[in-house]
Amino acid sequence: MDHATPIRLLVILSADMVGESPNDEIRIERIAPVYYMFKDLEADVVLATPTGGYAALASDLRQFPSEEPCVQRFLSDREARDDLADTLSLDQIVVDDFDAAFCFGFSGSISEADELGVAPVIRAFLADQKPVAIIPGRGLDIAADGAGSGLLVVGDSGQAATLAAHALLNVIEVRRQFATTA
Repeated sequence: MDHATPIRLLVILSADMVGESPNDEIRIERIAPVYYMFKDLEADVVLATPTGGYAALASDLRQFPSEEPCVQRFLSDREARDDLADTLSLDQIVVDDFDAAFCFGFSGSISEADELGVAPVIRAFLADQKPVAIIPGRGLDIAADGAGSGLLVVGDSGQAATLAAHALLNVIEVRRQFATTA
């Protein structure tokens, strides 16, 4: 891998996090800091949802305004809003195109098929030994074999998304350093 190549990250917005209630586990306030952490490092960030297209979460921007600086930045950032309005579908994802994946709102088992198709994408990243961070939705089941040969970062505290994003970036940097010295 060429060290000059920008980091390419897949951010999956699982449908479990998309809803009408302001009490949903994941809202734009949790996505925006991670999105900008990656973007500020000039990473290529690709947003995906199970079916692609307009992420239903986008309505959250108008219904539940926030005074958080990163949310205000998102609201005034045309490119960010366009990214959210035109997500890739999970069946368009090619794991080889990415350095890591970050998944918001996944619920279920990563070892079994799920109706949204998120689990197979997560398994594909892990099988390819690419790091994955999951900020779970309503319930996450990590199988007995866990991440297999990959690296899985999971957290659901208020700071989990930001800490997981830092962890992914650190792993990618170490892998790139190792690849250039090997």
